[in-house]
Amino acid sequence: MIRSFTWHEGESLPTGEASDRVAEPPDDGWVWVDLAGESAETVEQTCRQFGIPPPLIHEALAEASLPMLEEHRDLIYVVLNTFHLGAGGRIAPNEVDIFIGPDFVLSIHDGEVASSAILMEKLDQGIGLAAPSPSGLLAHLAMMGSRRYPVLIDQLEVELDSLEELAMRADPRALNEVYALRRDVIVLRRVLLPQRQIYDELVEDGHPLVDAASRRELERVVDYQAQVLESLEAARSLLGSVLETYRGAVADQTNEIVRVLTVFSAILLPLTLISGIFGMNFFDIPLADEPYGFWITVGAMALIALTLWLYFGRRRFVGTPRLSELPRAVGLGIYHVGTAPIRAVADGIGTTIRYVTGAPTEGPGQDET
Repeated sequence: MIRSFTWHEGESLPTGEASDRVAEPPDDGWVWVDLAGESAETVEQTCRQFGIPPPLIHEALAEASLPMLEEHRDLIYVVLNTFHLGAGGRIAPNEVDIFIGPDFVLSIHDGEVASSAILMEKLDQGIGLAAPSPSGLLAHLAMMGSRRYPVLIDQLEVELDSLEELAMRADPRALNEVYALRRDVIVLRRVLLPQRQIYDELVEDGHPLVDAASRRELERVVDYQAQVLESLEAARSLLGSVLETYRGAVADQTNEIVRVLTVFSAILLPLTLISGIFGMNFFDIPLADEPYGFWITVGAMALIALTLWLYFGRRRFVGTPRLSELPRAVGLGIYHVGTAPIRAVADGIGTTIRYVTGAPTEGPGQDET
């Protein structure tokens, strides 16, 4: 899709409606041409129409790259990155190539760019630019793009709140989500740092195509992105804390399982010893000829088991249940110990399926994150 807006000198609003063709720069003003998802042939033809050097055309047609700035005597070439929510709710970058000349602005991108779409809508509604110049258009797009970053950071903070509860429960889903969010934060920082440097250079270098009003607007963009980077650093620190919380919860859970297994082993060890002794192939075994010898032995074994359980309870190795609750507590303990590996494997399989299919992760207190 091709959209063109034409400004005349001293006007903040473009004249006429946006057209689906490449407009020529007027004699007394400048033009903005936006190419969205056009073919390589259309992009190359349009760039040649505006006198863009072939090396820069090749750069604009190349694969996605990090933000960069090239300044020439009568041309500024800027590569910026915007963001959108991709598959699975993850942050995905979108490259925008912008050429700024004395009487034109040419922007090239594949997907939808929110800042460009919002600005076009404002222009259609009769809202003009604060600094009506090619560099002012760049500053306006930069500010509108920067104001979308807090929305992404707010989403990160919402997901962090749900991750804290998952991490405290040692839920395996928390680990995958932490690594996914860390990847999003790294992607944002990797783009924001050079982009802020680009705007800073445009402010400090004093290029003749950047007027004073545009420099003031770009200074605001630099300050705004510095605040965004501080928020990203805070989110990065919180992710580290959530990861440590998850590891600590997993360690506590593992220690609890090992403790329960150890207590059961310590209780069963003397019982196994007694049953082994009475199971030896000898004729002269105590209580072997007694009519109630078997029940006496079983009663002694039960007494030993109960005594050991109470001993470990007083040492706070395990909880000390009431005698009426003892059978239920032992049964639930054996059940949890036996099903813990199965539940862990099931959670891991479910997380893997959600990751492969791109389905959002369910968090506590909400249906989907």
